[in-house]
Amino acid sequence: MRALFFDEADLCDQTGRPLTCTYWIMIRDLPPPVSCESYGIRIRVRQTGEEETVPDITVLPERIAALAQLLVRGTVTPCTLREVIQDWL
Repeated sequence: MRALFFDEADLCDQTGRPLTCTYWIMIRDLPPPVSCESYGIRIRVRQTGEEETVPDITVLPERIAALAQLLVRGTVTPCTLREVIQDWL
């Protein structure tokens, strides 16, 4: 699986401490007979190392880019990533 950096967002935790979330598009090559790429998302908090990855969300690059933009705009964190993706689907 490959990781493609998408963007980052600054936010604060509950105590007001600044955090930076980095957003990555995860790319996995599917073997024949499918022979395409499957895309997922990884979010990582730079300061703490907390991260969450959800693989195989879509095979459409424009859909994963749209989802990644929504995640960055909403400053979604690793702990809420799965829930947000379930709502998005």
